[in-house]
Amino acid sequence: ALEGVGRAAEAVRADADPASGKVAFGFLHTLGPETVPELIREFRVEHPRVRFTLVQNYGEWLIERLRGGELDLCLASPVPDAPDLGVKRLAEQRLRLVVPDDHRLAARKRVRLAEAAGEAFVTLEPGYGMRRITDDLCEQAGFKPRIAFEGEEAETLRGLVAAGLGVALLPPPAVPRPGVVELTVSAPRAVREIGVAWKVGHAETPPVAAFRRFLLGRRGQLLAA
Repeated sequence: ALEGVGRAAEAVRADADPASGKVAFGFLHTLGPETVPELIREFRVEHPRVRFTLVQNYGEWLIERLRGGELDLCLASPVPDAPDLGVKRLAEQRLRLVVPDDHRLAARKRVRLAEAAGEAFVTLEPGYGMRRITDDLCEQAGFKPRIAFEGEEAETLRGLVAAGLGVALLPPPAVPRPGVVELTVSAPRAVREIGVAWKVGHAETPPVAAFRRFLLGRRGQLLAA
C-alpha cells in the first residue's frame, strides 16, 4: 500500500514539474487539424518536456469538464461569460455559407444570409456553439433556418452539403473540400469568437501556468499559428 502511495505521489510531482509536467487541454474539433498541433509545436520549442492530455469536443462539454477539474485549460466558442471562469478572447474567425458546387449561389463570391432563407440547412446538434451561432445569425437575417440534418462534425456537414442535402454556416476548412463552394457572408456579420478559459481559483501547476501565458500571448495570432 505504501508503495502505491509513493507511486501516486511521484506521479503528482511529475505532472507539476515545471520542465516535464502535464497539461490537460481541451479544444473544439474544428481547431484540431491545424491550430492546436501548431500551438503545441511552438510551445514545446521552449518547453520540450511538457506533456499534454488532449481532449476534443464541443464548447459546453469542455466547459463542464473544466469546471469539474478534468481540464486545466480549453479553447471554446462562443467565449463563456461566468463568474467562476477566467476567459480571454484570442481570435475572431469569419464564417462562410457553404453550398453545393452546382447551387444557384455557387457562382457568387459574397452573399447576404437572407438569400439562403428558403434553403434546407445542415447544422451541428443543439448544445454546440456553432449551432447557437447559426440560429442567432439566421434570426438576425430575418428567418428561422429549416433544419434538414444535424451532426457532430463540421466536415461531415460539408459532406452532406457536397451531396446536395443542404447548405451550412461553417468556419473555413483545414483542407478544401471538393463538391462545395465557400461563400463570404456580407450581412449580417458572420464571425465566431474563440477564447481560452480556465477555472478561477483552480491551483495551476507551473506547466499549466506557462501554457496559459503562451496562449494569452497568441491573442490576434491564434489562427495564424
